[in-house]
Amino acid sequence: MHTPRRGQLAVICACSVMISTLLLAPAMGDDEANPVAPRRPELPSLEKGSALTNPIDRFLQSTYAAEKIDVDHIVSDEVFARRVHEDLVGLLPTPTELQAFVADSHPDKRQRLVRKLLADRRAYAEHWLTFWNDALRNAFRGTGFIDDGRRQITGWLFAALYDNKPYNQFVHELISPVDGSAGFIKGVIWRGTVNASQRREMQAAQTISQVFLGTNIKCASCHDSFIDTWTLDDAYGLANVFADEPLETFECNKPNGEFATVKFIFPQLGKIDGTAPRDERIQQLANIMTSPQNGRLTRTIVNRLWAILMGRGLVEPVDEMDLPPWHADLLDWLAADLAEHDYDLQHTLELICTSRAYQLPSVGFPDPEETSYTFRGPLVKRMSGEQFLDAISSLTGVWQPVEPAMVQRDGRGQGGQLTDVALVLAERRRDQTPATAHWIWNDAQAAEGTIGGTLYLRREFTLQAAPKSARVIAAGDNSFTLYVNGKQIARGENWQKPTVVDIQPHLRSGQNVFAVAAVNSADKDKQPEESSNSAGFLLSADIQMADEESVVIETDDSWLWSTQSPDKWETVGFEAQDWKPAVELADIDGGPWNIRVPLLAALIISDSQVRAAMVMDDALTRALGRSNREQVVTRRQSVATTLQALELTNGGTLDAVLKQGAENWLKESEANSIAIIKGIYTQALGRAPTMDEAALAHELVGEKPTVESVQDLLWVVVMLPEFQLIE
Repeated sequence: MHTPRRGQLAVICACSVMISTLLLAPAMGDDEANPVAPRRPELPSLEKGSALTNPIDRFLQSTYAAEKIDVDHIVSDEVFARRVHEDLVGLLPTPTELQAFVADSHPDKRQRLVRKLLADRRAYAEHWLTFWNDALRNAFRGTGFIDDGRRQITGWLFAALYDNKPYNQFVHELISPVDGSAGFIKGVIWRGTVNASQRREMQAAQTISQVFLGTNIKCASCHDSFIDTWTLDDAYGLANVFADEPLETFECNKPNGEFATVKFIFPQLGKIDGTAPRDERIQQLANIMTSPQNGRLTRTIVNRLWAILMGRGLVEPVDEMDLPPWHADLLDWLAADLAEHDYDLQHTLELICTSRAYQLPSVGFPDPEETSYTFRGPLVKRMSGEQFLDAISSLTGVWQPVEPAMVQRDGRGQGGQLTDVALVLAERRRDQTPATAHWIWNDAQAAEGTIGGTLYLRREFTLQAAPKSARVIAAGDNSFTLYVNGKQIARGENWQKPTVVDIQPHLRSGQNVFAVAAVNSADKDKQPEESSNSAGFLLSADIQMADEESVVIETDDSWLWSTQSPDKWETVGFEAQDWKPAVELADIDGGPWNIRVPLLAALIISDSQVRAAMVMDDALTRALGRSNREQVVTRRQSVATTLQALELTNGGTLDAVLKQGAENWLKESEANSIAIIKGIYTQALGRAPTMDEAALAHELVGEKPTVESVQDLLWVVVMLPEFQLIE
């Protein structure tokens, strides 16, 4: 070990490192203690008579034998389905899905279920977004966004998960940014007086070391580390990769007049040219980090995946990869196997989830007095806050509300995450046709440019009965106001962000009318008649009748226009004798607009069951464990807290959701108490209530259930450990 520099002992308390980690850390400084190169152990041969085929189980054969683990004693189909649904997509299986899986007689049905869940690209991406948001510090709002001091990567991250981007490419694009990913290494530009160890370049060094290499250099960012051999020069050498000019080193936040050489913390993997421009240095770093010779990258991520699925990593803590794994051969083999399968994280997830090890009955946490860990099965896990809220949404039918801030990004770059995700989905659904509507105006040349002013448009239509549902999507260049049967329903100020609105309450049997005041804004320095820019209006209404008939009203040349707005022009029965037919300008892919993707995105947002991963943080999400994402979090605490108990029992958010859920259950079950009780238990726990549970629940709900009594039952069920735990 090195000799501490003067002044270091005075700040040792600043190192937030557990004593157990200090005592367990191996001696560092050579390749044996600090392995980087990949290693692919040979698969153990199968023991005589063994039916184990999964490589993970072959490595664990000796553990099974030593611990007398019966590998044929695996969890039931019901438990497996609930476990793997929560682990891979973060959602409870529906009663229909669960029933079908249990009834399936195929011998490989568990592997088929795993593959089916991984193929649900949207559900998979929405679930894993939570883990990566925590790890990559991707916040939707909060400290640091002012003056572009922080930047979201939500759209890029969701697309990467949705497309199952190879992990080496994923890492490369985060370190050497592409469009949409630059916010990661940008970090947070803190305002006010900032410790030198938290400057932007050092944040990048700390974050990539922790997230991708399981290496903590935060202590070494302030002074030579007390628990390993990472030095101030190591930390500043990596931070210098991201600097515009050489960084002077600060020891305990005091400049020492020294300048570190640009280098990677594992120099055996390659050198970085300190004389190259910043972007080239970053590119070199990304290449080194994702080199096939960097076994530390693959070891770190497979260890994280194992910890997420099994409740405990092969190395613990997961951010201290210098510590010895409890099964080195298994860790190294999984890491090599990931690289051999093109860094496909879903391949590794499938391998783990189809092993007997994953399918064993869950066990409690090890005794704190145990000096070493012995695998006996997956650990019982608590749902994350997002999993818990999504489970409640599945149970109640009440998903997260769409707040304006989730759709519209503000001037500081906060919010808009739902639109980012919707645009990713829309791009991947470009072959879908959201509408056959046409842009219309009164001038055939309006797409190229026309005079400014307001154009009034009308379209009357007849419905045989009041509709079951009706939705309209509209866009206007430059803006519009929509009236339905004389009532103003919606406004749109940006044609690139179409407006979607529910119009069912405003339609009726008989004659109806859509009326629009569409504005082509004039140039500020010109009179309306002198200005000229593109103008158009587009609308598509999907009206569903009770008999399943669909009525579609869209903008085309059947609409009428006028430049005048006589009294009651927007109402049914108005005599539009002097109004003229509109001119069709272009379809959704034409003109200067090319609006297919924005239309699809707007419809996706409108149709979405918004999950908890997409919402802004609030008192409930914070109580349930979501961090402010100002620091890297690769694992949330699994232990319940007093704050959680107080928020769950006294908070207004959950109470309102359960009340609305009770109303939904009453409506869907036609106030049948037996159906309500059985339905809630089956949806929440994947099983029918026991006789005792049914009797107690019936006493609680009563013969004539009310909103309050059903809400009480929902409270009881969601507070059960069986609901909140993944077993």
